[in-house]
Amino acid sequence: MALLLSACSSSDSSGGGATLEMWTFKQTHVKPLQAAAEAFRQKTGITVNVTAYTPDDAYKSKVMSAASTKNVADVLEVHAAGEDFVFGGAGITADLTSDMDSAWQGRFLRGTADSGRVSDLRYQRSLAPKAADVGIRTGQLFSIPFTTGTFGIVYANKAKLAAAGLDPTKPPTTWADFVTWLRTSVGKDATAGGLTVGLKSSSTGFNWMLQPMAYAYLGKERYEALFGKDASKAFGSGDGERVLRLYNQITPYWVPGTQTLSIDDADRAFAQGNATFDLGGTFTLAAIQQNGMNPSDVLAFPLPAPADGQVTQLKLAPMALTGLAVSARTKNQDAAVKWLDFLTTADQAGAFAKASLDLPGVDLGDKAADLLGPDLAALQKAFGAPGPDTYDPAATVDYQAPNYDQAISGDALVKMSPLRQESVQATNKQLGAIIADSWK
Repeated sequence: MALLLSACSSSDSSGGGATLEMWTFKQTHVKPLQAAAEAFRQKTGITVNVTAYTPDDAYKSKVMSAASTKNVADVLEVHAAGEDFVFGGAGITADLTSDMDSAWQGRFLRGTADSGRVSDLRYQRSLAPKAADVGIRTGQLFSIPFTTGTFGIVYANKAKLAAAGLDPTKPPTTWADFVTWLRTSVGKDATAGGLTVGLKSSSTGFNWMLQPMAYAYLGKERYEALFGKDASKAFGSGDGERVLRLYNQITPYWVPGTQTLSIDDADRAFAQGNATFDLGGTFTLAAIQQNGMNPSDVLAFPLPAPADGQVTQLKLAPMALTGLAVSARTKNQDAAVKWLDFLTTADQAGAFAKASLDLPGVDLGDKAADLLGPDLAALQKAFGAPGPDTYDPAATVDYQAPNYDQAISGDALVKMSPLRQESVQATNKQLGAIIADSWK
């Protein structure tokens, strides 16, 4: 496949006067990228044409098929720590190791700079039969961070909160307070007073709510043990049941039909006033705005921790959501790298983030509030530095079995909540069996 690759453009490789083609899978990124491209053209003389292909599956298919027809764009926006490795292993995108020096690497938020670099664990897993990223090698760098974020963020409709007698300026600070808010809101509006999330993808409830809550309640060591080989500490144990009992407290307060909604459907339902609370991530704010709701009408807050848990002030580690990659066969390598460098300067990263409502991979430091504006700056406050009080969903998951399938766990959880088809005890037992089977 690598032998078939070619760039879309054919201008000189020195940079000035070149024309680059860039593809993205996010429609909301097109206009901000075009604005950046105009500033880049004025500065360097290099033109960048931006095209979006959606949805995500169509984008991936577009890139893979273009590789065989010699028509891959010079620059690609990719899903970080996943799609970048798939394209890199297939020879579609270039290894950027020699292009990123220590100064450039130092621009990014802690824990995200190497999101596109192949770790030894990632390499070992790529050797498994039918691995999607076969062909990668330890140490290769196939993308640099572009947008970052985290999940475990709750969005609430300020007007509906006020109508229910809740203070729309001060979010709940404990899990119990959050459940009380849900109960109060549903008591005021039984149809649209509750919580939604795209449970059609069942792992969202498990990953975005249960896992960070369980981490805060149990602490790092006991949380990781939930997925381990020791049945006395894994799901199926007393710790597993205690976590599920806490999660089950929200069961009466899901918006009816949430289990049938995709993530996009849930965000749309919230923006249209059909739910008072929407569970998502920092990336959800852009979707809410795209569906017609003003970000200033939303109260956003990290998922509150249980008051009697091991971590009472839970922070969420930022993870790279999308990255920037360069075609392995572009004739404009220097120009493409200059474009990546430009997009990841502090001022430009801040401007893009403010326009797209996606947090940048660049650490903006003291400039963050001025560059991002109040809505995004508030979301960024959910981030925490690496440590025991910070839940990091992108951290190494070597405590989980290589064959662990989060979708299967998500399906089991949905049967308990919101569907009420299984009890807490039965769900705990089932999750214990799923974990045990994953280690076989």
